[in-house]
Amino acid sequence: MRRWLQVLLPLAAVGVGLAVASLFVATGSEAAPQEAEVAQTFVRIVSATPVEYAPTIRAMGVVRAERSVALAPEVAGRIKEANLALVPGGLVAKNEPLIRVDGRDYSDALAMTLADLAAARLRVREEDTLRKVAEHEWKDRPEGFSDETLAFALREPHLDVAKAQVKSARTRIAKAKRDLGRTLLRAPFDAVVISESVELGQTVSPTMPVVTLAGTDQFRVEVSIPVSQLKELRIPGVNTDDPAGSKARVFNEAAGDRAVFEGTVLRLERAVDQRGRMAKLHLAVQDPLSLSQPPSERPLPLLIGSSVRVELEGEPLVGMSVLPRSAIQESGAVWVLDDANRLQGREVGVRWRDAGTVVLSEGLEPGDRVVTSGLPLATEGMKVTVDPQESSGE
Repeated sequence: MRRWLQVLLPLAAVGVGLAVASLFVATGSEAAPQEAEVAQTFVRIVSATPVEYAPTIRAMGVVRAERSVALAPEVAGRIKEANLALVPGGLVAKNEPLIRVDGRDYSDALAMTLADLAAARLRVREEDTLRKVAEHEWKDRPEGFSDETLAFALREPHLDVAKAQVKSARTRIAKAKRDLGRTLLRAPFDAVVISESVELGQTVSPTMPVVTLAGTDQFRVEVSIPVSQLKELRIPGVNTDDPAGSKARVFNEAAGDRAVFEGTVLRLERAVDQRGRMAKLHLAVQDPLSLSQPPSERPLPLLIGSSVRVELEGEPLVGMSVLPRSAIQESGAVWVLDDANRLQGREVGVRWRDAGTVVLSEGLEPGDRVVTSGLPLATEGMKVTVDPQESSGE
């Protein structure tokens, strides 16, 4: 009996399940057919509008001295006096005395040449007097005297020698005065002391530089930029006769926000950097030490040899379309929407690229609606929907 129950109970459970399922099918409502939804592609757009755009070229540069000189005394001797500003970083003005060499030997030489001049003048007077006496004595000279013999008899060569000695003495006096004046070494321009080797009592000579100076009126900044960016700048001697080229701003970042200096393009080197194949520009920065400002208002100065950040102002580009960089698709073209919001590929000419901006010179018409969304799977003629909250220039 138990064996029959083990067989019949599972069969009864299956039968009950089938009956319940049949009941649900008989009494359930029939499902209404639904149409499949079409997915929409939302895009952001901007309107192409011709504008004037001035590109900014960013680079790093190195500060150099525009004028520098190593000075040596013009005469030999011992240093008798030295300017207290002759220390590295010291400031000296144009024509300010730097060192004075002991000039006693040169004063003595001047005194001796003055004596030589006096003796030579006396000799001229003596010879002139003797010439007059000779003219009287040889007034009734016999016939047959040659001109050369007569000139010698009248002491004309002697007078010429005496006059030449006067001229020579005057020349030596002028040299002695120059040598005496050269015992004082002066600064040739307003400058900062770069290095010096000066001690009182030190013996110096014209072959021994004692101080190196750098002019404070102007420093230059050497900047390397891609050759392709040169056309955006105004460069003296290259594409303009104006001595001042494109403007630039020099940021001395180590000195803080106040240390921003104005500069201009000065010149272009006529060879590229052999390592990076970059063009090298020289920028002029006036008053790099801010000496024209009160000391309390001066920013930290530009230091020769330091690295600085530079922003060059390019010449304005007229009639350009300025778009976000996201508008340029992977193919290098842009997507433009027609009146039916369908995509149309457009080849464009890129004139300039910046961190987040691309400047187009051709390929777009005023009012074109340019897609700025990335569409890696888009196709020509694809219909899209403009996102009204994200788009601009509508």
